[in-house]
Amino acid sequence: MFLLVLLASTLGLQAEKVGLLYMHGCGQSFDHPGNVDFKNFVEQNTGVTVHLIDAFNDLAAPPTESSLTPMWIQVPAILEQVKNISAQYDKIIAVGYSQGGVIWRAMIEDWNNHNVDTFIAMASPQHGFADLPQDFLVTIKDYVIDSIQGASANNLRHNFLKAFLYSKKVQNVFSPSNFFLEPAMYNLYKNTRFFPRLNNEVGPDSEKQRQKKNFERLRKFVMVGGPDDGVINPWQSEIFGFRTVDRKIVSMNETEFYKKNLFGLRTLDEKGAVTTCVVEGVLHKEFPNHSAVLNGCFLPAIEDVLLDN
Repeated sequence: MFLLVLLASTLGLQAEKVGLLYMHGCGQSFDHPGNVDFKNFVEQNTGVTVHLIDAFNDLAAPPTESSLTPMWIQVPAILEQVKNISAQYDKIIAVGYSQGGVIWRAMIEDWNNHNVDTFIAMASPQHGFADLPQDFLVTIKDYVIDSIQGASANNLRHNFLKAFLYSKKVQNVFSPSNFFLEPAMYNLYKNTRFFPRLNNEVGPDSEKQRQKKNFERLRKFVMVGGPDDGVINPWQSEIFGFRTVDRKIVSMNETEFYKKNLFGLRTLDEKGAVTTCVVEGVLHKEFPNHSAVLNGCFLPAIEDVLLDN
């Protein structure tokens, strides 16, 4: 692929400058070895400069600087950094892994006249998550429950934990709770601060129109996920599917977000701008570096960005 890009550049076919901005997942730092490996792979195989966004790293950082910081604080702060980096390019490729994909969607919707050409969400719960994997239960105990006087993880039932995720105490200190969506607790979800706004379910009409217009500005939206992820539940959220109250799994075009075209997902799909790539046998933590993902999903997704100029 690098030879194709080099040939296009030599022939004068690549008139626009392209950069890639990568947002890491929850619990990671920007310079996590896996992220550095992703950067090296992309640069070696495409010649495109990759920027690892240095913001809201790790879990143990100060509460206002860690990856657990609420999304309504993370998104505008990261967006300012992203705008500064993106200014040097004609167009950019936005890649978000896990929580980073949710952050990227929020930035795109909030960024007027953005220059994001292609948005790639990798193992990212674009429709949120509805069930609690064991890793999340441990994290909730370590970072939330133990910090609240009188709360004991051992005494909390699973459904209570779900409702607990919607409490302001948790929403304010545990970023994954900001995109938790349990269909059976929709009224609790609608009263939260971040995800209903991102999905254009609440807010002034003018703001909804602005966010939708910004998302529809994308030339391509690529979602990468797989049934063996093991963290995002249901895993179909990674390709914008989800589950109903009666636990039936529905595809992207059966979800309310799509049918009502709340933020422009259906618009993009109807003009052929939405692509999914499902990879079996890949764990959640493996997506940014797995050869099947990089060679089978990622490189094909960006080839036209580099050559069609």
